[in-house]
Amino acid sequence: MTKKFLSVLTLGVIVALISIQSAHAMTTIEFYRLARKLKHIQPFAVTVQSACETGHWTSDIWKRGYNGAGLKVSSEWLNAGKPYITKNSVESRNGVYANETSKFRKYKSPEEFLRDYTKKIRQDYPRCARNRDNIWGYFAGLYAGRKGKWATDHKYYEKLTVKAIKLAPEIYGFKWKQKLIKDFKVASKRKSLEKWQKDIISSELKKANVL
Repeated sequence: MTKKFLSVLTLGVIVALISIQSAHAMTTIEFYRLARKLKHIQPFAVTVQSACETGHWTSDIWKRGYNGAGLKVSSEWLNAGKPYITKNSVESRNGVYANETSKFRKYKSPEEFLRDYTKKIRQDYPRCARNRDNIWGYFAGLYAGRKGKWATDHKYYEKLTVKAIKLAPEIYGFKWKQKLIKDFKVASKRKSLEKWQKDIISSELKKANVL
C-alpha cells in the first residue's frame, strides 16, 4: 500500500511540475495576440522586444514573474510593497558588458505585465506611443524616453532590428517584407529615426534580401 501511495504521489508531483512549466510557456503568436488587445503600443514591436528580453519567454524573470521586458522596480513600486525578483543581469556601461544585481518587477500574469508595460510607455516613452502604428519608429522611441533610453545595451537597436526581421514572417505572413519596408519609409518621412538607426535598418534589410 505504501509503495502504491508513493507511486501515486510521485506521479502527482510530476504532473504538477509539468502544469507549472506549461503555465509559463508562450509562443510568439500568443504573446502578439495579447499585445494587440492594448492601445498605445505597437504589438509586433513589443513582441519583438519581449522575445529579445526573455529569450523567447524562457528567461528566469519571465518564468518566475512574467516580466517580459526587463522592467526594474521604481521607488513607487517598492513603496507600494509590490513583489519583485532580485537577480544578476548583464548591463552595458560605456560599451562594456558586466554583471550587476538588479530588482525586477514581478507580475501574476502576462496580461498584468502588458498593462504595466503600456502604462510605462505612455508615461515615460511618449514617442513610442505616438509611433504605435510603426515598428521602426516605436523602436526609436525606446531611445528617447523622459528619463533616458530603455536599455543600457549599446547594441539594443541592432538586436531589435535583427529579431524583427526574423519574426516578421510568422506574424505578417507573405506580406512581411512589404510591412517592414513600408514602416521604414514612413518612419523616415516622419523623421522618427536617427541616421545610425536608419543605417542599421537598411543594412539588416539588405542582408535579409528585403531591400
